[in-house]
Amino acid sequence: MKKLLFILAASFAINSNAQQLVRATNVEMVTTPGTKIVITGGGGTGGGITFLGTSNWKSNDDSIFLYKTSALPAIEGWLDSTAAGVLDPTSTGSVFFNGSFLQSFYGQTKFHNLFIRNSVGDTLLSSCEVKNILHLDTGFVFTETGYGNDSLLVSNPDVNAIVSSSSTPFSESWVNGRLSRTGNVVGTPAANFYLFPIGKTDSLYAPIKLSKVNGTTATWTAEYTYAQPFNRTNIFSPPLDHISEVEYWEVTSNNQFSTDDDAKISLSWRGQSQVSANAAIRDSLLVAQYINRPPFIWDVPGLWATGNTLGTDSLFGYVNSNSPTNNYNFDERRFTLGTFSEFNALPVKLLYFTAIADGNRVRLNWEAANEQETVKYEIEKSLTATNFTKIGTVLSRQLSQSAYIDFDYSPAMGWNYYRLKMIDKSGSFTYSPVRPVKFEKGLEQVRIFPVPATTVLNIQLPTSYVNKVQLQVFGADGKFISLLRPSSNMVVLNVQPLASATYFLIITKEDGSKETFRFVKQ
Repeated sequence: MKKLLFILAASFAINSNAQQLVRATNVEMVTTPGTKIVITGGGGTGGGITFLGTSNWKSNDDSIFLYKTSALPAIEGWLDSTAAGVLDPTSTGSVFFNGSFLQSFYGQTKFHNLFIRNSVGDTLLSSCEVKNILHLDTGFVFTETGYGNDSLLVSNPDVNAIVSSSSTPFSESWVNGRLSRTGNVVGTPAANFYLFPIGKTDSLYAPIKLSKVNGTTATWTAEYTYAQPFNRTNIFSPPLDHISEVEYWEVTSNNQFSTDDDAKISLSWRGQSQVSANAAIRDSLLVAQYINRPPFIWDVPGLWATGNTLGTDSLFGYVNSNSPTNNYNFDERRFTLGTFSEFNALPVKLLYFTAIADGNRVRLNWEAANEQETVKYEIEKSLTATNFTKIGTVLSRQLSQSAYIDFDYSPAMGWNYYRLKMIDKSGSFTYSPVRPVKFEKGLEQVRIFPVPATTVLNIQLPTSYVNKVQLQVFGADGKFISLLRPSSNMVVLNVQPLASATYFLIITKEDGSKETFRFVKQ
């Protein structure tokens, strides 16, 4: 075994520029206690191993570490798995995805324990199953459409089969895409529920909970999307007054025509959801589902009642369905936040609001549509994310669409939290999402949105980047797409002509250093 590993390492060193250096057929790699297999890209510029046939890796009470060393988005670097079951089904070891660049793992692969611990980079998984515990510690998991069965399955029915070691669990790692879980434990929204830690990008953690009705095994698949729900104005009223304009979830099961998948569903909200800051109004939240009454319409599954919201403010919480949902089929897969109150601010007029460190200040950008009734924007700041103080006022231009910029010239070291209070002519107001900034003097941040993008991708740059950097866009296959040199802080990139896929934005500075950002075109 040691001799085989030595030969592989030598091959990498000699052929550092090759994309695939070793092909191994019907190979079994076995680690013994105290021994770890480490596979890396060749010379940091690519390289990899293709395992074919009945190849297995076995790890008996030990771990396999997989490292990605290539910085180029076009080269996945170390592994192209096409064999069914790359890890032996009897394995009781762990696999760690560590690294600081994009990592990809393809093929129908079963892990016993899987740790996601990417310090900077993300992980792209396809057709993978975790049989025991999935650890989402740092780094984001992408299960993109177009890579076969693109759901990450956790088949262990234990309600605690997905865990996080972060000080705030799942604050640094969740699944961007489809996540499947198998369950057989009866629960409630308060106990023994199945958590689905899903979201989009690095700031949209949008989990759901499912509380099973019976003990028969079922598997659900869930995905979150930050976009306008389908046919959102077609609602059953009452009880619904309106539903969200900005987000929805899709949930399906493998037992769509039985009661075995029946479960109460709990949807989360966050600052971007625009729920009311008033607790009494916030209690009007409902779980809305697009169901076939018939005809198809947004409605409330089962009976409905107040008192189902769990959360002390508008920054994060859950709303529970009042009764179990028994329609987790494809046609009725869509769920979103609804309300029976006209005062709950789920529809938004704010197109975006961002806050980024810009040298020795924090720059605030926002754009609003249909602001003819808006009088002013008050900028509020907090160091605790709970108690906010006004630090500035910007008068509305009262146009059909306007973009604004302002600054906090005295940010505190560490975390600063910002929000907008948007006040109309009647004196009524709504709040923007809260934007956190971890400030250090001289720190400069780049922000891209929306992700996924449909027509345009907004790129916000620090002041020092203007006329000093170049932006390049590459496809996931490494194909060069465009080059531009920004002359302002805000760059609006037209992505409408691009095919639906994953792309990379590479920012090259004057000193030759680079920053890489991933975005998805829908």
